[in-house]
Amino acid sequence: MKTSSLFPLLALLILLPGLPAWSKTPKKPPADQAYTGEGPAEVPEITTNASPVSPAPPPPPPPAPPTVATPPALTATTPAVTVIPPAPLPPQVVPAPVPPADDRIGTLVPADLREIAMQPPAIQKLIENALQLTTLNLTYRYGGADPKGGGMDCSGTVYYLLTQAGVRDVPRDASGMYKWIWQTSRFNAVVSPNPRTFELAPLKPGDLLFWTGTYQVDRDPPVTHVMIYLGINRHTGRRVMMGASEGRRFNDKPRYGVSAFDFVLPGKKAATESADAARFIGYGSIPGLADQPSANR
Repeated sequence: MKTSSLFPLLALLILLPGLPAWSKTPKKPPADQAYTGEGPAEVPEITTNASPVSPAPPPPPPPAPPTVATPPALTATTPAVTVIPPAPLPPQVVPAPVPPADDRIGTLVPADLREIAMQPPAIQKLIENALQLTTLNLTYRYGGADPKGGGMDCSGTVYYLLTQAGVRDVPRDASGMYKWIWQTSRFNAVVSPNPRTFELAPLKPGDLLFWTGTYQVDRDPPVTHVMIYLGINRHTGRRVMMGASEGRRFNDKPRYGVSAFDFVLPGKKAATESADAARFIGYGSIPGLADQPSANR
C-alpha cells in the first residue's frame, strides 16, 4: 500500500470520535440556563396575545366640494313709460277701388278714347270725372245723385257730373234735361234705328243722349233715360257712353250700376215692337261747355 492512500483514512479516524458532538441536534437549554456556547444559539419564539394585524383600511374619499348656491337671477325693473300717441297724419287721397271681381261694372281710361285729345279742356275734364265714377263700384239707385250714397240713377249721375263741372241750372231728371238742351242748345233728333245713320254724324264726346220708354211715366215729354257720350273706343271701334243703368252691355257683357256702356242702336225695328218700347230719340251738347274752343284749334 502506498503511503498517499493512507492519508484519507487517517484523517477519517481522527475525526470520527468528535462526530456525534456536532452531528446531532442539540437540545434546547432551559429558559433560565445561559447559553454555554455549544451549538448554535436559538432565538426564542416570541409569543404574543395580540390579534393579528389587519391591513390598513383605504383612505376615505376626499370630501365633496361645498355646494355654492346659485344666486337668483336679477330681474330688471322697467320703469313705467307713458306712450304718447303720434300726431295725426294729414289726410291722404284715397285711391279708387278696384272694380269687383265679377266684372259687373265696365270702365275705361281717357287714353282708351280715340277723340279725347281733340276736345275742349272742359269736355276732357268732364269725361275724366265721368270715368273716375266708374271705378267706385256704384250701384244703380233710383233717386241717388251723390256717390257718397253708394249708388245713383241715370239723371242723378249726369246731374252730379255737370254741377261738379260748374254748369248752372242743371235740371234733376231726364225729361227736364231734354227740355233744357232743346231750349238752350242744339238738339239733334234721331229717327232711324240704323247705327250708321247720317243723323249721328254731328255726335261728339260730351253730348247728352236721351231715350224714351225705358220705364212707364206720366209726364210730357216722356223722356226717361239720359247718358253722356264718351266717343270711340280705340280698342273695339265701338261708340261708348257713361251713366247708370241695369243690364246694358259693355264689351259684350251686361253691366250694372254707374258704368261705361256700348252705345248701340237697335238696327231694323221689329214689326212686333210696341210703341212703349225703349227708343233712342236724339242727343245735344251741354250749354256752356260745348261753346269752348277745341284743344286742337
